[in-house]
Amino acid sequence: MRIGIDACTWANRRGYGRFTRTLVRTMVAESPQHDYTLVVDQRTAAESDFPEAARIEIVETSEQPTQAASAYGSRRARDVWKMSATVARSRFDVFLFPTSYSFFPVFGKTPTVVVFHDAIAEQHPEFIFPRRRSRLMWKLKTWLALRRADRLVTVSQNARQQISTVFRRPLAKIDAITEGPADCFQLLDTTNSRAAVLKRHRLPENVPLILYVGGISPHKNLDTLVRAARQVKEPWHLVLVGDYSGDSFFSSYNDVSELTQKLGLTERLTFTGYVPDEDLSVLYNVATMLVLPSFGEGFGLPVIEAMACGLPVAVSNRGSLPEIVNDAGLLFDPSSEKEISDAISRLLTNESLRNELRNKSQARAKLFSWKNGARKMISILEAAARAGRT
Repeated sequence: MRIGIDACTWANRRGYGRFTRTLVRTMVAESPQHDYTLVVDQRTAAESDFPEAARIEIVETSEQPTQAASAYGSRRARDVWKMSATVARSRFDVFLFPTSYSFFPVFGKTPTVVVFHDAIAEQHPEFIFPRRRSRLMWKLKTWLALRRADRLVTVSQNARQQISTVFRRPLAKIDAITEGPADCFQLLDTTNSRAAVLKRHRLPENVPLILYVGGISPHKNLDTLVRAARQVKEPWHLVLVGDYSGDSFFSSYNDVSELTQKLGLTERLTFTGYVPDEDLSVLYNVATMLVLPSFGEGFGLPVIEAMACGLPVAVSNRGSLPEIVNDAGLLFDPSSEKEISDAISRLLTNESLRNELRNKSQARAKLFSWKNGARKMISILEAAARAGRT
């Protein structure tokens, strides 16, 4: 089977990029009998390390698609046409978009599978788009993707229900695959790495670290996290891990920075920017907890990464997070500063609770794997290709 894949998000530092990279690499490794072609722009190709077994089809575009499709940009019609024409010429048995974010029209009868990670942009557009034009362009792209997709895929049962409701699609026509922690996220002996990693990211040595990992975006609800942390009496240092300078998504960095200054917390909070996996795995191992206060998540990959490292987690009770965490972490209402601060205080002061959650979280994380997700995606693509031939 000749599988074409849109790889334009490969170099993206957010969850879209990790999803595309890890899923595709695992698919290639798990099902080498298929022929894989990654369709990608020249800038992303120059920044990326693709699987050796995959063919690479480079399309010359005037802008990198992930930048052009950002909160403040828009893709040029000529660039979209080039991507579409390349796929049409290639005559794939099936074509996969690992995210609707970088969707472009696919001409002809090639069966097409599109991954919608969530419906947050539809449910909370004010958190995702700074401009009305951006919302309209997103709606158009989503409409096209829904019309063209032979199969929709998402990453959790909660997101599956969301997408069914928001897009009015039968649940039976939406598949859910799982994500999982990368192999580097595991229990580590940090004796020789702890001090260097903390110094590299300007973090204190002897203060409990409250870790957040993800985008610095409005729907991540970081302003409420900052205000909640201020109410915690015990010593703490808040670490916000995420790219805030080169990110193409709508950012709340300035708002959160201003709030931090206003509350007098600048010495107790660090924006690390992007952190590579080798350092992030150490942070997961040395922090006291991970807190994720999002108003919505399609999956919540940092949570499962932290749990694989045995880090206790406290997360929002919205979206997919209760489904992913189950009873292996604390849940709170993301709109309640008190509930967030209470969860933080409990984990800071209760060592037996932390030990209990460490054990539960490691066991829970083992239920999620990229191999399972890749195998199911291959079966979805094979079914779509068979249906396309009938």
